[in-house]
Amino acid sequence: MINRFVLLLIISIILGACEGSPDDDRKVANETKIESFLKNNDLTYTKQNGVYYATRVKGFGNRIASGDSIAFWYIGYTLNGIIFDTNIIEVAEEYNLDTSVRDFNPIEIIAGNSTFIEGLNRGVMLCREGEWGTILFPAELGFGDDFVGPIDPWAPLAYDIFIIYVKNQQILQEQNFISNFVGNSEGFTLDSIGFWIKIIEQNENSSEFGIGDTIYAKVNGQSLYSEELIELPSESKQLVLNEQVLNEGVLHGFLRLSEGERAQLVLPSCLAFGTLGNDSINPYEPMLYEILLDSIKINNN
Repeated sequence: MINRFVLLLIISIILGACEGSPDDDRKVANETKIESFLKNNDLTYTKQNGVYYATRVKGFGNRIASGDSIAFWYIGYTLNGIIFDTNIIEVAEEYNLDTSVRDFNPIEIIAGNSTFIEGLNRGVMLCREGEWGTILFPAELGFGDDFVGPIDPWAPLAYDIFIIYVKNQQILQEQNFISNFVGNSEGFTLDSIGFWIKIIEQNENSSEFGIGDTIYAKVNGQSLYSEELIELPSESKQLVLNEQVLNEGVLHGFLRLSEGERAQLVLPSCLAFGTLGNDSINPYEPMLYEILLDSIKINNN
């Protein structure tokens, strides 16, 4: 028979193991506050490496990889709305921040190699060139139990970030190649989200459709570095216009067409296969597509 003292010891150990540590409790409380903030502000988010990221105004530029040179504007605030730091002078003046101790120029850093608090270090890796987004993270990735200006100990933080540019050697090489290609070709114009388009067959009648609708179309693509000629497939294919089916460049290329129109697209890698590539396309490889919009099936549901 188990000694009563031993039994009580075992029970106390089990109960102790079931109780969370103060740090765990604070982390759960922080994450609850962050998720409530996102829900109350109707923000769709992703979570990675302990950091939340919500897109405010979508951008279509390069995504950030470790070692990239980046520059950005930012506004730092608590979840109850206290703005405590920014490099935007108009915001600093509006919220009566001390402008004598701040530098109101874009922050320029090497991604993944900065002296920022850890939440901001991790958060910028989720951002994208030309995009306004919000990074949110618990206090353990911020100032912890320290008093910092108006920030209470164990307060989760948020930073609104606008990425001005993302640079590395591969991006610069890609941009130069695209510039030379379209410069030596006729008829390409630069679209507002960053790809080049040339209408080959035009239809004067406009077509009303959008993301989520179904189209019947022909599409073929290859690396812009390839010297082969593009040939469209013989038969049209049914496609749903969303980013799960098509990369961003092709998706928005179709949205620029009317029924019966054919076009060529030059896509920077950020609108194609990005920093990862795929089985046949290398990272940071620009693409050349030819697309033909045969007909549109509007999805009303």
